Amino acid sequence: MKDELTELMHSEFTISKEDDIELRAGCVWRLLGFDAPEKDIRREAKAYGITYEDAMRYKKLWYDLHTGKRKVYFSSLKRK
Repeated sequence: MKDELTELMHSEFTISKEDDIELRAGCVWRLLGFDAPEKDIRREAKAYGITYEDAMRYKKLWYDLHTGKRKVYFSSLKRK
């Protein structure tokens, strides 16, 4: 019974692989800024365990969040 509860509690804190990539990309952009040279983006993306292409795919999202053009991060976090 205790193991079942522990497993259930931990399952509430898991995220999808794509959400993990998105968050790591956000770390890259927060660290470097949005006008960083490609070589720096590649280096930091690799350090965060994602590809350059992953970082670029989420650049607009993180830029919009940073500049206030977008107010909501995860639509799945909205209360129903």
